[in-house]
Amino acid sequence: PKVDVAPVLIMSLIVLSLIHYFHKHSAYNRAIDYALNVPHIRNQAKQLAESEGLLEKKFFKGMTKEEQRLQEKKILRDIVESKLDIQGGYQKPEWTDILAFQLLMLPFNLGKLAWFHMKRCYKYTIMRQEFDDEEKDYRTRKVVGLSEMQWDAVSEEKKAALYKKELWFEANKEAYLEERKDMERIAKATSNKYKQQKRMAKKEKVPENWND
Repeated sequence: PKVDVAPVLIMSLIVLSLIHYFHKHSAYNRAIDYALNVPHIRNQAKQLAESEGLLEKKFFKGMTKEEQRLQEKKILRDIVESKLDIQGGYQKPEWTDILAFQLLMLPFNLGKLAWFHMKRCYKYTIMRQEFDDEEKDYRTRKVVGLSEMQWDAVSEEKKAALYKKELWFEANKEAYLEERKDMERIAKATSNKYKQQKRMAKKEKVPENWND
């Protein structure tokens, strides 16, 4: 008997969309939980909560210590979610993030991307115009290897420091990438050396019962 694949494909898409959405939601929650354990972010959230009077004793009246702890955590979490930049490009998942919607929008997004690059090619390759701020921003983001969402999460101070390097010029880009590779090599070498020193220290450590 012939099997109608359409219902199977639709059900598969729905299941995959749900998995995709809950995965993003889980990643977002983990990012918020991690941020709450970072001292300077937690302190910022606490200062904001105190300035808005959200941690006044009257709000915790009649609660046990555990209930107070959980309520304070909830307040700080709400502030981190709504008012603080936790970096990393994490955003609360929306219904538009589900896989089914993304697939539906794929032709439009591909067309938009193609038009974007066609304009860039015409302006900067054919007409050889000077880079405008949008192009400088785009090229800088590409050099550091961040997505749009991650780039939006970068502080203005860090962006300004990167803009000063003028990474939209090929020579500056190559110098920056080479510098970053050198730093990675040094960090790796230092890390390996530290691990070797720890291993050597363990081998050379005198047992406590040496003189027994």
